[in-house]
Amino acid sequence: MADSVIGGGLHGKDLSKADVSVNIYTWLKAQQTGKPVELCCAIGDDTIDGKPYAEIVEIARKFISDLGGFEKFAEWGLF
Repeated sequence: MADSVIGGGLHGKDLSKADVSVNIYTWLKAQQTGKPVELCCAIGDDTIDGKPYAEIVEIARKFISDLGGFEKFAEWGLF
């Protein structure tokens, strides 16, 4: 399992918050590449890792949905 590093942590269910959606995206990318991934973003950034922020949110939303929702996600967590 590869590492992902990003400021902030998972709290709440609001995927529009970068500390939630970007954290999930970063972890997924690390698992996909098998390499450590470090990303950073700031308030107002409209692209992260070369992707529109809205796309990052949708990637996170799909991941959570595929797990069965936030309740299932919370059962085992991400890290």
